[in-house]
Amino acid sequence: MPGGFSYIHYHMRIFLFVFCIYSVQGLTQTAFPFDFETSETTPVFNDFEQATTTVVPNPNVNDNNPSATVAKMVRNTGGQIWAGSLVQFDGYFDFTEIGAIKMSVHAPVSGSVIKLKLEGLAVSELDAITTVANDWEVLEWDFTGVPAGTFNAIAFMLDFGLYGDGSALSTFYFDNVELFDGAGNLIQVDLPITHEDEGVHYQTTSFAGNFSGLAVDPVDDSNAVMKVMKHWLALDYSGTTMSTPAGLATPISFEPGFTTMSVDVYSPTPGIAVRLKAEEYLDMSHSVESQVVTTTSYEWETLTFDFSQPVPGTQSLNPNFDYTILSIFFDFGNPGYLSGSTTYYYDNVIFNGNPASNTELTSGRGGKLYPTFLSASEPLFIDGLSDWTALKIFNAGGSLIRTQWVLGGTAISSAGLQPGMYLAQWESKGLLHSERFIITQ
Repeated sequence: MPGGFSYIHYHMRIFLFVFCIYSVQGLTQTAFPFDFETSETTPVFNDFEQATTTVVPNPNVNDNNPSATVAKMVRNTGGQIWAGSLVQFDGYFDFTEIGAIKMSVHAPVSGSVIKLKLEGLAVSELDAITTVANDWEVLEWDFTGVPAGTFNAIAFMLDFGLYGDGSALSTFYFDNVELFDGAGNLIQVDLPITHEDEGVHYQTTSFAGNFSGLAVDPVDDSNAVMKVMKHWLALDYSGTTMSTPAGLATPISFEPGFTTMSVDVYSPTPGIAVRLKAEEYLDMSHSVESQVVTTTSYEWETLTFDFSQPVPGTQSLNPNFDYTILSIFFDFGNPGYLSGSTTYYYDNVIFNGNPASNTELTSGRGGKLYPTFLSASEPLFIDGLSDWTALKIFNAGGSLIRTQWVLGGTAISSAGLQPGMYLAQWESKGLLHSERFIITQ
């Protein structure tokens, strides 16, 4: 790795390389999980850049981690900011369906960047950030969707971005490294993204110094949104992909006349550049980018991105591409140290619509659609409609697939709809209302 603070936007920037910078010696049979309790569950660590990893007694046995032995990493003086230890596996990973990793971490301070980097025929890396000091916590990295047959090693880089000095502040412990199904029974996320559907996997993928997760709306305790923290060590292109590396469930249905997306954004600062980028899965050469500027501070505003007018110097929209990777970049072009660690929020990511001007995303005013989770054999209903109106059903890609005239209490057939997420729209009292629903298996 070259000098300097460096992240790789892993699912869109997977680079092939022909040599390895680490010397790997004494390889043994290696497979998940690692709990460091036996020789079979303790891998060989190949240290680099003055980091040293050993197995030691647990320094803080408690309910958060009752294990007897754990791994200890000391980052010593003279190493680079990417100091760590590498574990080589016997075969290549298949993370296409199950690719999330969780690990117990004991850090001397909160706010430390913990990086896991997949290596092999390419490199792919993800970061997590500690939230407690001098106690155990479980952190997660979701690599689900990276290409199979590509990676066969993991580099552990604890306190990434800072130089080690061999002191207690450069000493970290980790344990219980496990592979797990990050999605469980949840369905793959797709447009529109509202963060309100309990059956949808809203896992995001942040890179280059961003950290993200579901959170409570800062102005409405009843609303779930996505919180993004741009770290003070972030690079100028730090961003957040609105899914796992697998991307959206279906490609965005761009076509002439249907090229805009809207996103509700909450920023502490007006005048910052917010960029939205759509890409093909694993092919960053097929992408399109649109950028707008915030106008408010500490309140929600709806930003509309028109991909028919891409950022100068970037690629033009090609409706023939299957864009399934969608990423948002806050304060694009500025590294994190210019403003310090800053928190942003986004919500209601909608294709070809502007919720601020023509869509009611809240229910109960002009009709309530129910149920929102149903099988293809069950009907839908809308309560609260006193006049006949045309109900339109769109698939997750934004294509209109069905129209039916309805009145309050009218049964709406779901026959023929495949499992997945759909958007229902209807007009009532001069407003266009929208509700999401999910057809289950």
